[in-house]
Amino acid sequence: MQHQPGRPAPPGRPGPDGAGPSPMNPALAARVRQLAAQAEHRRAIAEFRARRAAGQQARNNALLLEAIAALASLLSTPP
Repeated sequence: MQHQPGRPAPPGRPGPDGAGPSPMNPALAARVRQLAAQAEHRRAIAEFRARRAAGQQARNNALLLEAIAALASLLSTPP
């Protein structure tokens, strides 16, 4: 596909003078920033949920160990 006069060159391709990529369309740049922000937000949410789940699992494990210890002490004491 050839560059047509009067139309900006596609982003990431050399400009008409071959001096490097042409500037990105402002609307496209805004959309790229928006998508990057959404991806970062999703990553932060996933990280938060993973930390929260790990904390809940640790608390459940501690409670389970306490319950096992309490049952063991009840079963090991003579009547």
